[in-house]
Amino acid sequence: MRLHSVKIKRLRSIEEIELKDCGDFNVAIGKNNAGKSSILLAIDTFFREINTFLKIIKDGKDGKIMAFNFTLKKEVDFFNKETDLPIEIVVTFGLDSNDKEDLMKIINEAPKIKNLVGNIEYIQQLLVTLKIFPPPENFSLVTKIQLIGNSVDDINDDNDTFILSIDDNAAKEFYPQLVEQNQQLLDVNQINNIIKKASNIWSKNWKNKESNHSSFSEFSKVFFKDYIISSNIIRSQIAKIYQESQTYEKFIESTITYVNYLKEEAPKNIRKLLMEEEFLILNLVSKLKVTHLKEERRPINQHDAQSFFKLKNTRGLTEKFTNIQDIFSSLLGIDIDAFQGERGPELDVDNFLVEVNGSGIREALRLVLDFEFEQPDILLIEEPEIHLHPALEINMMHYLKGISSRCQIILTTHSTNFLDTGEMQNVYLVSKSNSTQIQKLDIQEAETKIPQELGIRLSSFFMFDRLVFVEGKSDEDVIREWASKLGVNFSQANVGFVIMGGVRNFAHFATETTLSFLTKRQVKMWFLLDRDEKEDSEVSKLESRLGNNAKLKVLSKREIENYLICPSTIRRFIQSKKELEGKPIYELPEIDEIFNKIEECAEKLKQLSIDKRVIKKLPKLIYPSEKNLLKDPDTSTIVERINLQINSNIKKLEESKKDTENIYKEIQSEVEKNWNHKKLDIVPGDLLLDEVCQIYNVRFNKTKDASRIAALMDKDKIDSEICEIIKEIGSSNQILNTSRD
Repeated sequence: MRLHSVKIKRLRSIEEIELKDCGDFNVAIGKNNAGKSSILLAIDTFFREINTFLKIIKDGKDGKIMAFNFTLKKEVDFFNKETDLPIEIVVTFGLDSNDKEDLMKIINEAPKIKNLVGNIEYIQQLLVTLKIFPPPENFSLVTKIQLIGNSVDDINDDNDTFILSIDDNAAKEFYPQLVEQNQQLLDVNQINNIIKKASNIWSKNWKNKESNHSSFSEFSKVFFKDYIISSNIIRSQIAKIYQESQTYEKFIESTITYVNYLKEEAPKNIRKLLMEEEFLILNLVSKLKVTHLKEERRPINQHDAQSFFKLKNTRGLTEKFTNIQDIFSSLLGIDIDAFQGERGPELDVDNFLVEVNGSGIREALRLVLDFEFEQPDILLIEEPEIHLHPALEINMMHYLKGISSRCQIILTTHSTNFLDTGEMQNVYLVSKSNSTQIQKLDIQEAETKIPQELGIRLSSFFMFDRLVFVEGKSDEDVIREWASKLGVNFSQANVGFVIMGGVRNFAHFATETTLSFLTKRQVKMWFLLDRDEKEDSEVSKLESRLGNNAKLKVLSKREIENYLICPSTIRRFIQSKKELEGKPIYELPEIDEIFNKIEECAEKLKQLSIDKRVIKKLPKLIYPSEKNLLKDPDTSTIVERINLQINSNIKKLEESKKDTENIYKEIQSEVEKNWNHKKLDIVPGDLLLDEVCQIYNVRFNKTKDASRIAALMDKDKIDSEICEIIKEIGSSNQILNTSRD
């Protein structure tokens, strides 16, 4: 029996969600505070409530009834603090042949159910609904048990497979009975404590009864001292026993008999709330062992060392001990062992006590040991990657994937490694706007439709609401720095960046398949490109390729580094660069001086700017066409066909050669025309910055220094074009914070 789906209503940030089509290994991934932990809490609560309730029905121990919920009892545990309706957890289980055999044994002994179910072969799933009612009652109850066919989607109230169905009003009618039975068990425990502490003073008071005809009320002041017995029925019965008992010993004996009767009777009374068949079906569910590893895990302790030491030294268990050692050796590259120390068994990691190892190792130990020791049927894990190095994180993921054949796993994570390995089949994206939402990601579709050579991590497709495609990593770093200056929160807007590795890869990333897939996922996209030497006609072609799926932003200046050319910012950069490199700072140049140096260096780069534009206009090298070379092989040899192709290309190049001079003159004239007022937009920005910095004995490297200089720029110096782009990408749902310094 395994989880097939989990539907949760009105729990904390969850209004209504469903974890559908659960497999062996299930990953819920999303941002902080999205509601991932609440999903695991709901599953854990479901099993804990049922298991404890059944335990109370069976033996009546612990002096309480599980029907009183103690986990989700606060107003804040209910969605939007609305306590008009109960929390609802609906779990659907898939049934295998063994489960059906167990059900048949129950059904064959219950004619009523047998008539409802019909042919057991058609039954594929078992559905159980648990409701947790809000304060002041604050109790939980199984309100529905149903056997269903192939799909949970076919369920409706007219279906004839309900084994149990209780509406909210009927459930609330049980509440007074549950209160009474619960209080009875609590009172029984109180009386047991009183009897255990029986003292001579009670015996003395008993003698006073015989001599002074003391009333029970007088005796009870001593008997019930420091204890509160709420049940009037119990108090009356003990008073009756008091009156009928001739000796103190007889009173105690009769009271014990009465208490034992109550302990046996209370579970029977609770049991009456369920038919025997319903109880037996829930008993099948309770056999599933669930382990919940919360984000704050308990530390490795003496108990763990003792358990591991026992495996090592117990006949028949040494193989399991060795297997666990092998797991840690392959998973983490560590040796783990257990020895008898002065104060008991001790756990060693690489010949050191476990306490002196790092938190990552201890977290991994906790996770693995809990599974290997407890061998649960369902393992719920919050953030398995906590404190782990990225390489160990991937190893841990592979370990969990491996054990999922023996144990159904549902985990929550922030780590995109669980997406980017490309091995996942059951990944759920958890997000929150007004309430928690969950969406099963179609990674198979992504892997099929998106070419592997594209180089985009799968996490980029699923983890972000907005994607910005940029040419290089430095572009992303600079944009992020400016966004921070402008008070635009990219994290809040869930913006991700994709590095294309140059504009030459634009067509590679802007494929129709990629764009349509992301558009289907409602991901907003921008392609942010340098102007370089692009002409307007080329920009139009790029725009037409994107269509309505994404926005193209081509900078008006040559490249993003041109927007960093600011005298005051460059002055700060020179100072910080000298400090960073340990160079002496005798006197920093004035801003006017830096402005003049920028102008001078731009003039030096004027010819280079012209030359780059000329090269861009030259025809591309012409390569022989393989298609043409292989055409009509019977009419000529391959050598003849190659020579023919070469001669044709030479002719084309000769014609282009005649145009080179005209191209140069045309571009030179255009640059001269715009030079005086646009020179700082035309020159290569990274080269200009480096030229200026060299005058002051420092260097500018765009890869390392672009984001540094952007961080030193005043907000009011950021170009308005850049401000508008950043605002559009990250602030469409928020007001730009213009008051930030």
